[in-house]
Amino acid sequence: MSARLDGKVAVVTGAAGAIGREVALRLDALGAALLLVDLRDEPLRAFAATLQRPALSVAADLSAADAPARIAAAVQAAHGRCDLLVNNAGIVVPEPFESTPAERFEREVRVNLFGPMFLTHALYPLLQQTRGQVISVVSLGGQLPLKECPGYCASKFGLRGLMLSLALREKTTGVAISIVNPSGVDTPMIEHEALHGGSALNFLSPPLAPGLIGDAVIRQIEQRCIETDVPRGDGWLIRFVMAFPGLYARVLPWLEASGEKGRRRYLRAKGLSLPEGGGPGSR
Repeated sequence: MSARLDGKVAVVTGAAGAIGREVALRLDALGAALLLVDLRDEPLRAFAATLQRPALSVAADLSAADAPARIAAAVQAAHGRCDLLVNNAGIVVPEPFESTPAERFEREVRVNLFGPMFLTHALYPLLQQTRGQVISVVSLGGQLPLKECPGYCASKFGLRGLMLSLALREKTTGVAISIVNPSGVDTPMIEHEALHGGSALNFLSPPLAPGLIGDAVIRQIEQRCIETDVPRGDGWLIRFVMAFPGLYARVLPWLEASGEKGRRRYLRAKGLSLPEGGGPGSR
């Protein structure tokens, strides 16, 4: 990693989670001053205390209307500038569409789409002043529909669309936009999906180590490309499949059968087992 970020200010959301910690650790090692955002204050402060240099922390629910303004005000007060925003926080509700309460869908969209949208908007004036960068950890689920979590896909498709739209204005705004699309990542979220009916497609290959996503974020700082998929091969495969949606529907049962084997291997490696009668769609 050749980039140095001394004197730069970075905001990372979901910073107490598995991917967020890996991103923050790398930014800290490169010299950035960090403002860390997550839902709960105690784990956030505990993680901040492990970093090489002092980091500010803001406990905020990104689904709350006042969260973006609070975060932007904290950055302004502490540093007066912002060079990088990493939109990383996200949630998933792996439940059938017809039986999911509307408020759960609303929260999913507020955290995964509205949160990063409004936080990016709140920080945009500071980012424009520094000709900074926004990196959003989206998902390959922002390109490939997953029948088990339609709200998640809707929010991630939307976030990807938002970021690609902002990227078209980089020459005007001076703010670089980058997207990282991971496949399944070995986090508590995917462990929950494995146990509670999440998509078997997450397990077609072993879930990625969170550090690989941290590395991808740093590469986006160095290279500033619009979009990268992790792993790249999965991204190319998804783009091909989605060129023929009817083909995707036909091959989906085969993909799910293969992914279900991967799910069970993953759970065995974790020392876990599906609930009685468990499998895709089970609760």
